[in-house]
Amino acid sequence: MEENITPENDNNILTSEKKLTEVIETNSSNDQETIIQNQETENMEVHHHPDLHHKPKKWKEYILEFLMIFLAVTMGFIAENIREHITEQKNAKILAQSLLDDIRKDTSSLHSLIAFSKIKLSAADSILSIVHTPRIIWNAKSFYTYISPMVTSLPFKSTDGTYLQMKTSGTLRYFKQSLVNIINAYGVQLKKTEYRDEVDDKGTWLLGNLLFDFINLEVITDIRLNKPVTHDMFIRIDNGESTDKFINLIALNKGFRFRTFQEYKEQLKIADQLIELLKKEYSLD
Repeated sequence: MEENITPENDNNILTSEKKLTEVIETNSSNDQETIIQNQETENMEVHHHPDLHHKPKKWKEYILEFLMIFLAVTMGFIAENIREHITEQKNAKILAQSLLDDIRKDTSSLHSLIAFSKIKLSAADSILSIVHTPRIIWNAKSFYTYISPMVTSLPFKSTDGTYLQMKTSGTLRYFKQSLVNIINAYGVQLKKTEYRDEVDDKGTWLLGNLLFDFINLEVITDIRLNKPVTHDMFIRIDNGESTDKFINLIALNKGFRFRTFQEYKEQLKIADQLIELLKKEYSLD
């Protein structure tokens, strides 16, 4: 039985063919896109491994690397030395100022003690002149005036805190050797001065013990304090054995004081040198 083909049927057939063609084209297009995407993925997943086989360096490159490392270490060492030197110089100036202040206090004290030593030596001569005359003509007021400094002890006390600190801490190394030599010389002289002070002080006490029985110590106190003398100025020294012992003790103390006087002057001489060097080296006032 033959199928009748009508225009309507013909249109349906064309429409079906067209849809089939579109499906085929769409599937083909999707397949191509999938292929392209898969290729791109494969390309992205490809890894290029580095070449682990390096070419050997030339000996010049090794020398250059060594020189660079050596230069870096050397520059670091130099920089550290410069920083340390700057710090030491700063600390040295601080110590120099402190030492200068101490020495100035010492010089002030030494000037006073040198002046006192001259008074004491002169008083010893005056006392000896009096006791070498007959006892009956001794002037009591003059005797007490001259004996007062003879029984006075004024030892030198150095302001040596900075010097001792530098010795124990090792910071003397901050200073130039020429300056260290003067500082050490001052310390050595200080021991001599202190020793002479101790000897002088013992002589003063020997004389004082003798005078306990011979004179009125209240009068000595009035004279020292610059007060009017209101006590009896008795002198119980005769022309016998006690006078000879008294003369010997005055002469002994005169000798002790003269040696102490010499040490004071030497101490002051070194102190003046040290002050000038500190001021010059560190621009101190």
